[in-house]
This record gives sequence, structure tokens and C-alpha cells, in this order.
Amino acid sequence: MQGIVDGELLPPVVVNWDLVLGCIYKCRWCMWRKRQKLPNSMVPPELVRRIPKFLHDWGVKACCLAGDWGDPTQHPDLPTALRLLHYWNIDVGLTNNGFLLGESLTPFAAHYTKFTGFSVDAGTADSYAAVHNTPPENFTVVIKNIEHLANYAQRYSLPVQIGYKFLIFPESYRTLYEAARIAREIGARDFQIRPAHLPVSATRKINIDEVNEQIQRARELETKSFRIFGIRHKFTPTFEKKQPEHCWATPLTSTWCADGKIVACVDLRDEEYNTLCNYITDELDEVKRVWGSKKHLNIIRELNQHLDNCKRCTNYMYNEIIENAFVQDKMDVRLI
Repeated sequence: MQGIVDGELLPPVVVNWDLVLGCIYKCRWCMWRKRQKLPNSMVPPELVRRIPKFLHDWGVKACCLAGDWGDPTQHPDLPTALRLLHYWNIDVGLTNNGFLLGESLTPFAAHYTKFTGFSVDAGTADSYAAVHNTPPENFTVVIKNIEHLANYAQRYSLPVQIGYKFLIFPESYRTLYEAARIAREIGARDFQIRPAHLPVSATRKINIDEVNEQIQRARELETKSFRIFGIRHKFTPTFEKKQPEHCWATPLTSTWCADGKIVACVDLRDEEYNTLCNYITDELDEVKRVWGSKKHLNIIRELNQHLDNCKRCTNYMYNEIIENAFVQDKMDVRLI
């Protein structure tokens, strides 16, 4: 963080690696609608094998596998990515919709990830179908897949953190408590509640008092092995996004899209001014050359000129920490 303030960037702590561009789901409120117009693509198999060692050698500590308007479980080489990242001592997080995480992928998620999160966002089949624009029976498949992973992890005493993720949507917010109950019943460890990035007209359809009441009821389900998390620090009490006054934190992470683009800000994949290089068309070592370069620092300055464009701020609290602890020194960081 001090290096960020000084303009001397270390390698990112975590790389967000999107293996797939193109999704089998057509979620109603998908925040990556613009990317649906791009050609579908997947990271080439040879790069799936090379990138884990590259990240290790560069000094990256963790990797979150996700989809770029897609799902990592759609990639046939996901097991290879998981195994090699683990081999090179990189902490792995896996975020997926759960539909394709069947018996063949379960052992890889159980043995090689630090956490596996499932974007369910509903507590009934009908509300799930309304949010994700899929047949209602998909909900049953997802719930069984989560339960299978939990049972597998318990059988082999594996510490993988299994998360049931619930974004608050107009179509499903009334099923929040039921979702939490199901999550505990099937063996999830964490239940994560978070406002979604929605148009104002959609947010107004959500009864926030009812949401808060259900959260309070859900908290009563907590045990030593089942925890409820509310991601509210990035949002106002009325579910509007919070926006930093200055963007500091993007160099803590690096986001690698499935089409090869490496972007500085995880939340602005669509913006060309956010692009550092392309790890598919360029040599991998180009990533090291551009990281922390004048081009990179100029992109960070450009991001600060377009803060109003932000869909959300994933790194909001890290921005707050850097501003308060390292820029203004409100915490006296040297006086340990």
C-alpha cells in the first residue's frame, strides 16, 4: 500500500482470472451486458498450463477464478488450473453459478480451493428462475451440487470455505431467510448477502425494511460452523453504491479477462482506457514490463478522472484504508 502511494508498484496480491467469456445463463440483471456482444472465447489450454507458474514467479499470492460474463466451470481445463495454482502455492478462490460443478469437478474444488462461492441469489426455484432466467429445476441441481461439495469436504476433513452468495434482487429478496436456512441445511459455511448493482427503478421495488428483518432472522441461524455476512460497507443504507474520492487500490489486484485483456480496475472491464496489455496476443513477460510503468500510472490517473463511470467499487474499503492509513497517516502506521 505504501508503494502504491509512492508510485512504486509491487506485483498484485491477487489476480482475478476470467477463464470464460460467454455464459450459459442469461441473468436478468447481469452487470456485464455490454460484454455479451463480444465473441465467446476461452483461455487457450497452453496458457492455462503456463500462467500458474508465471504468477508464482512474479510474486502473486492468490488467484480468484471467475467468468467474464461466463462461468469458470464451463472451461474444460478448470481442473488443470486449480491443480497447478495449488501446486505453485497460490491461494485459490472459485466463484461459480454451481450448475456445472458436478461430481467430476467437486474433488478439484474441495482439495485445491481456499473458498468456493456459489452465486445462487434466491431461496426458491421460482425466484431463482426469475433472477437467472433459467428453468426452475436448475435450482435443485445447484443446491445438490453445493451439498455434494460440502459432504465431500466433510468426508475428507478439508477446510474449503463453501459460500452461498445472495445478491438482493427485486424478484428474490423475499426468499432471503429461506435461502439462509437452505444454505445451513446443505452444509455451506458462509452465507453472503450483498446489494446488487441495479437501476434505481429496480432498487425501488425492494422493501429494505423487509430485507433487514430477514437478515435479522437469518442471523439466528448462525452457529460455529455457519456464518452470515452482510456486505454493506460498499453501499449506503438505501443500497446505493459508495464511491471513493480517490482511486488508490487497483494495483492490489490485476484482472485478466478471457479474451486476453488485462485491466487495471476489476469493475471497468468494458472501458478501453482501463486496458494494460493482452496476455494472449503479447508475450506473458509484457505483463511485468507494463506493470508499474508510466502507462500503468497514466491509466490510474485516467481512472480517477472517470470515477462517475464506476458500476460499483469492489475495492472501496481498501481505498479507505490507503487514504486513512498511508496518505493521511491517521493510524500512525510506523508507531507499532
